Amino acid sequence: MALTLPAVPPHPLRTLREDAGVLLGPNWYAAAMGTGILAVVWAPLVPDVAQVVWVLAALVLVAVSAATLVHRRDYRGHAVQVHFYGAPAMGLMAVGAATLTVHPAPWAVALDAVLWTAGTVLGVATALGVPRLVRDHPLESVGPWWLMPVVPPTVSATTGALLAPHLPAGGVRTAYLALCYALLVLSLVGTARVLALLVRRVRAHGWGPAASVPTWFIVLGPLGQSVTAVHHLGVVSPAVPDLLVPLYGVPVLTASLVWLVVAAVLVVRARPGFSLTWWSFTFPVGTVTTAAVALAPTAVGLTLVGLLTVGWLAAATGTARGIWDGSLLRA
Repeated sequence: MALTLPAVPPHPLRTLREDAGVLLGPNWYAAAMGTGILAVVWAPLVPDVAQVVWVLAALVLVAVSAATLVHRRDYRGHAVQVHFYGAPAMGLMAVGAATLTVHPAPWAVALDAVLWTAGTVLGVATALGVPRLVRDHPLESVGPWWLMPVVPPTVSATTGALLAPHLPAGGVRTAYLALCYALLVLSLVGTARVLALLVRRVRAHGWGPAASVPTWFIVLGPLGQSVTAVHHLGVVSPAVPDLLVPLYGVPVLTASLVWLVVAAVLVVRARPGFSLTWWSFTFPVGTVTTAAVALAPTAVGLTLVGLLTVGWLAAATGTARGIWDGSLLRA
């Protein structure tokens, strides 16, 4: 009599192509965003830690980009994933900024310029294109993730300010800085529209299910990043009045810190299980951290660095576990 062994299902890592589904969408670039900005904030504090985190950020960006190329899928018709088309743009620029911050060398400037250019082109495309794709969606489908496609131009403005000193002084640099300011305005207009929709959504439908509650941290992204952008651009733009930075930065940073507390309370009350939405604890908090480091007392900035690091550890640990057991790779 022949012995028949039970079939052993292959590990999800071996059947990645078949099991990818929506869970290998552009939202995975949030890991590159969060890891990149973590390297940026650690660079002036502990360079060796920043170096390790930068390597991780680069590896994450390469791995997610490779997976995206292999699993070519169209999410333009997906109610949630379509908004995360803004994540690749921000992932590219976050890793580029981390590269230049951790390694201020000519090769880093060149690499950052390439990543910034690619991210900016993608970001402008999402900021202008994605809102048109979802303009007929019902109010109940609106969520904080609607900010993802409109924030990249603000990231372009912020990270562009890091590149500006490496451009020739004069007309070229002036035109480049004007472009950065234009990108910031484009993003702020789109952000204002989405924030108005979010207010209406909360009034009509509440905060949403527990699994989506971490995404309310995304609201911090355009707030903190715009403050950082105004500060960084002000530093490299001699013609900009010094008063503009605190006039905009202080009230918006204050609002960001208040919202950070509100979002944290929402998460504690909801107690959501792990999902990729936990990466919302990283990049958005990182933007407030960079804003606070620029404008707030040192203690505030250091506290936010600690919170960002804890959020990154939670998101990274959960993601590694989910990849290993396959739970994040199954649709």
